[in-house]
Amino acid sequence: MKFISGPLTWAFVIIIGGLMLTPDGIDIIVTNPILRLAMGVIAIALGGMGFIEQRRQATLG
Repeated sequence: MKFISGPLTWAFVIIIGGLMLTPDGIDIIVTNPILRLAMGVIAIALGGMGFIEQRRQATLG
């Protein structure tokens, strides 16, 4: 089940990051909209790196 739950977890992080970037997406308690956008970009980047690393480890063994 780990081969399914790992990539799905990273995909969820990418989706949450994408929702932070949209104007009507997730409304978090941050007064600075630039900080909200930065958090969204960081979430997408970390999710992408985690997804790639998960797939790399799965192919190596």
